[in-house]
Amino acid sequence: MEQELLDELDSTLSYGDSRSGWVRDAIKLKLEVLEEIEDLDREMTDEERREFVVEAVQVAVDGE
Repeated sequence: MEQELLDELDSTLSYGDSRSGWVRDAIKLKLEVLEEIEDLDREMTDEERREFVVEAVQVAVDGE
């Protein structure tokens, strides 16, 4: 993993948080999201999937 990415991750952790726990949760979240969007265009790139998910979350947050 790139050091820049690790540094960004570490900056989000609080005292006592586990980097491996955070990564484990991120993997579970991605797997759940991929399962939910599997019927979408299967030719989407990883970047397109990330953009789609971020937009969907923004819409959901704005709707609250």
